[in-house]
Formats: sequence, structure tokens, C-alpha cells
Amino acid sequence: MAKAKSNPGVQNKIIYSRASYLYQAANYLASRADDAQHGPAPVGSTDQRSVPRMSSKQRQSIQNMSRQAVSDMRAVSLKAQIRQGPALKRTICKFCDTLQIEGQTCQSVVENPSKGCLKPWADVLVIKCNTCGNSKRYPVSAPRQKRRALRPPRPDQATGQGKTDATKGSRPGTSACLL
Repeated sequence: MAKAKSNPGVQNKIIYSRASYLYQAANYLASRADDAQHGPAPVGSTDQRSVPRMSSKQRQSIQNMSRQAVSDMRAVSLKAQIRQGPALKRTICKFCDTLQIEGQTCQSVVENPSKGCLKPWADVLVIKCNTCGNSKRYPVSAPRQKRRALRPPRPDQATGQGKTDATKGSRPGTSACLL
């Protein structure tokens, strides 16, 4: 009788935990650099962290440490051939390895390039990095179209005719609708 197989769990768990640690360290360092830039929290606020004012060189060095942690995380992921989730990849600038924090290191805008913004399915989220100036574009709430072979045929393609029965005998410039 064979031994029952047990659930092995997540493979490469150590590598995933190391990548997660590096991402969390980068996030912490980026938030500390922003706190240092804007000064300590007001006395009446709920945030009890006291952050002294830093010089621009100190703030820049903290931001560089954050970028180094993100770069190390990407290197670990590439070397071990593990995939990061799309949500995590959207928070990192792939050009300069800066952690994208809305209002601090990036700006995001929803654009609609259609004429007169009439097509709601054409909305695009544009995230622009403040460090390097590059922008990434993501479609917003647009379901991805199926491959052509998997799409159902259109009614005019199913019959093989370009015109419908209502407009078949009509002259150009006249309408076949009856009110």
C-alpha cells in the first residue's frame, strides 16, 4: 500500500518571504522619507510617530535605500524565477525602482482618449513617476476581449451577408425604419 501524499504547501516559501520582507522594508523607508520631508505630525493628530526634520541629503539617502530594497527584491524574484502579483508590480516603477505612493512619489490620472469621452470602456489609468518621469498605462474596468476564434459570430457574419433584410431593397439615402 502506498503512502498518502500530503500537501507540500508553497514551494520556495523562503524566497517569497525574503521578497516580501524587502518590499515591506522599501515601503517603510519610503514612508519615513515622506514623513521627514513633511515634518512631524501635528500635536492633536492620532499619529504618534515623532519624526525630526531631516536635511535633503538625509531624505535622499533614505529614498535611495528604499530604491535599493526594491531593486534587491526584483533581483531575488528574477534569480529564483518566482512571479510577483500584478498588484505588487503596479506599485513599483520598472524604470527607476521607486515605490509608487500616490501623492508622494507618483501621480495618477484617469484619461479617456476617445472623442468627447463618449466611450466609457476606453478609460485608462495613467500613473506617472515623479522620480524618472515615465508613465504606465492600465485599462480601467474594461473586460479583455476574447480571442477571435472564441468570439461568437456577429449576426451579419453568421448569414454571410453584409446587409440586413430590412435594408436590402431600400435605396441609398432612404431609411427602412417604420415609426
